[in-house]
Amino acid sequence: MIANPVVMKLLLEFEAIFPDEQSRKPAEYLKGGSRHTILNVCAFFLGFKNHGSKYERPKDFLSMLFRQENGSIGDQILSKIEAQERAINKKIIITNPYSSLKLFELFFQTNNEEETQSAAEFEVNLFKAYLTLNSDFTKRQLLAGESTKELDIELKLPMMRFCADYPYSDKFNYNLYGLWITQTIKAILLFQFLANNDQTKTLLVSFLDHFQCKTWEEYLKRLLPLTMSAIEASKEAHIDINVNHDENFEGNCSFVEKLIILDDDPLEENDFLSLRAKPFYKIEPGKYRVIFNLFVVEKIFKGVYFLLRDVNARQPINDRISDLKSLFGNDFSENVLLYQVIKSIYPNNCLQFSGQELKDKGISAEPDYYVRKGKDILLFESKDFLIPAKAKESFDFFTYESEFEKKLYFEEVKGKQNHKAVMQLIGNVKRVLKKAFEADKDYFYREVTIYPILVTHDHQYDTTGFNNLIDYWFQAEVEILREEGYFTNKIQPLVVVNIDAIIYHQIALQKNFALHKVLKAYINYVRIRKGIKFPTKEEAEDYVLSKLTPFSVFMDKFFIRNNVKVEIPALIQDLKLALFKDDLAIDPTASP
Repeated sequence: MIANPVVMKLLLEFEAIFPDEQSRKPAEYLKGGSRHTILNVCAFFLGFKNHGSKYERPKDFLSMLFRQENGSIGDQILSKIEAQERAINKKIIITNPYSSLKLFELFFQTNNEEETQSAAEFEVNLFKAYLTLNSDFTKRQLLAGESTKELDIELKLPMMRFCADYPYSDKFNYNLYGLWITQTIKAILLFQFLANNDQTKTLLVSFLDHFQCKTWEEYLKRLLPLTMSAIEASKEAHIDINVNHDENFEGNCSFVEKLIILDDDPLEENDFLSLRAKPFYKIEPGKYRVIFNLFVVEKIFKGVYFLLRDVNARQPINDRISDLKSLFGNDFSENVLLYQVIKSIYPNNCLQFSGQELKDKGISAEPDYYVRKGKDILLFESKDFLIPAKAKESFDFFTYESEFEKKLYFEEVKGKQNHKAVMQLIGNVKRVLKKAFEADKDYFYREVTIYPILVTHDHQYDTTGFNNLIDYWFQAEVEILREEGYFTNKIQPLVVVNIDAIIYHQIALQKNFALHKVLKAYINYVRIRKGIKFPTKEEAEDYVLSKLTPFSVFMDKFFIRNNVKVEIPALIQDLKLALFKDDLAIDPTASP
């Protein structure tokens, strides 16, 4: 589902190219430049492939950026980059989504001013402005090293890498096509849930009224072609949506304009929340530009919650849902999505219970899902959560530790521990070992292998090192069980599993390799072997970093190595997506 985030590349900083020059703010460099051109450049950069871009090599990027008049400047810059790469033995990249999005935000709400810079001057100053944003980003990353330097040796390197990567990993490490598949499946299941739930029917009607759609199927028919333009673009460039001038022109424009950022819209400071909410901007009547492909695709499902939240806030008090986030996280994410997905990959020849089925049997503190396949027991805890955007952008281990501990470990409330996923899993592991799990006692506790699984619902947690932190807490609790005399030899490490990865590989998990088989292979792969000698400290660190691969990345590669092709789930095939492109008369084009 996502590209391998372990490969390290360094971001080009201002000081590396202009060591004798004091950097200025981006707005100063670009004063007297064209706002339209700046936004166009940002959208162009954000149209690059996140991996394997033809502009990833500095030589190709500089050749594209600088005109012949500035050729000697480009050559000098390239020479400095190549010298730095040789000195540090690492590849250097120039563009990244953070700097491109930040530059877009900085200039979107500025007014057009008189153009006083020549085209040649503007190119150089644009490059300098961009590098100042790169430098700002890397300076903020320094906190990752500072905040982790006193950690236990077992956590130090994984957490340093996690803290450095987490604020931007979700905007760089993703498979856009795979994300489109899973977002679409989740959206269909969500709308079915909203339509069939008495509590949410009124909210769904108001949501559809906002978009002037009669049914949720019509809404998806109009939205999906806009998102397909992001994954079908033939060029690495900005993507324009051109609405055909026919009898539906005004209605189609009205739909798209519910999703565009406006000049007077407030831009939220952290994690580009405003651009995530509205990932298009208007060029002229009937012509709209994609800001960032990823944000467009995420509108299919992830964006629906925020749209529903805004609609819900405008509802009459009696019709308003008091805790919409809980309804999403529990009633849908767990009771619908998790149940259907796990049932689909373990359809038969096993013993399984959903959390609701266990509650109906009178079992309290139950796992969210329980599966026993022979001598393998899978315990699932599902957590659909986000941490505050400001905390996410902190790069600070202690901020992350505090936020994730409250969400996933335990929280002190009025002097008592409120147990979360890690402690809930430990509680049910203990039950299995005591044979105190009333729903299933037909096993010998010393023979079963127990797989504790934390199911997440957002690809931002597929970040290098995240699993290490959660399993570190889990292992501390396993050690307590061991000291209490429990047989812990067959308790496997906790694995964080993104539900999108299960959805994407749903058919392969049904037909080829069961989930616990893939988990077993993953646990073996990430285990750090003791006693290995390395010639240098760098090689030792590279070995440890190679073991920090998120499960979603491993599963992609696992199926490739075993010659298992991805089969699209039937739910997508049944949509007949080719019809959707015709229903909304648009012409998505990637413009150079």
